[in-house]
Amino acid sequence: MANLIILKEGNTKILNEEEVHPEERIEKLIFEHERILPDVFLLKRQLVTYSRTERIDLVGVDNENNILVIEIKDETADESVIPQVMRYALWVETHPDAIKSLWLEQKEIPEDFIFDWDKEFLVKIMIIAPSFKPSVQKLINRITYPVELIEFKKFKDGKTDYVFLNKVLIDTEKSHKPVSSIREYDLKFYKKQYNPNSAEEFWKLANKIERFVNKKGWNLTRNNNQWYVSFKYGFPIVFGVTFIGSKSFGIFFKIPETISRKIKIKGYTPHKVERREVLYKVNTSKIDLKVFEPLFEASYAYITGSR
Repeated sequence: MANLIILKEGNTKILNEEEVHPEERIEKLIFEHERILPDVFLLKRQLVTYSRTERIDLVGVDNENNILVIEIKDETADESVIPQVMRYALWVETHPDAIKSLWLEQKEIPEDFIFDWDKEFLVKIMIIAPSFKPSVQKLINRITYPVELIEFKKFKDGKTDYVFLNKVLIDTEKSHKPVSSIREYDLKFYKKQYNPNSAEEFWKLANKIERFVNKKGWNLTRNNNQWYVSFKYGFPIVFGVTFIGSKSFGIFFKIPETISRKIKIKGYTPHKVERREVLYKVNTSKIDLKVFEPLFEASYAYITGSR
């Protein structure tokens, strides 16, 4: 069992991990609290697949145009989970209309959440458990679906609950891993997908933002996607650069509209303002990022909770 140690000036508090059983409690907790899995929109719990005994714990979509198959375990996950999630992923892959119907049934989709059913999407597997046996990681290397292993731990301090999520790094076995159909989103890909000159500038701007982030000392991870490059704080996206059309692109910031409207950027007006995102069209890598520094800092503070 893990401990969560909270360090405060003159005071140290140690919280013990709280076991959560059955699995349905974890499932309900994640489904009802959207910020636990940011940039994910959950569509349904307990989706029936091949038979009434075969049910997917959670099905959702994410901002990277993936359909998510989420399996939850309340004990250490072992190799038996692999054939289980493979059956679910295959069912989703062969029944995309069933997932689209769930999407169309939703009454309240966040304005800033984007999923394009007319564009290519992948089926992605997410396994959430307190811990994983080494055999799970080895078997994942045999799967052509993208897979994420997420450690879930819960702590309690009086009436306050703390949830710990950790994305487990998966060791690859290149000599044994089958050829994957998953694309690598690099400059070569963007040049084929978009105007080559625009793609070049887009890539340079993403690199420029990455250097800016490193100079700031922010602990963010770069993630290249089909339409955009994002910088993440763990799971949530903080900001990034995105294509608007085949030749145009801009910088987006994940902050509430109430904050973004108060920040004025000299020489620029927002291209689009949404409830939790603002987008500025730039179309060149030669911009001065210091001009946008108030937005970078505001989005970083908002997502990390340091404001």
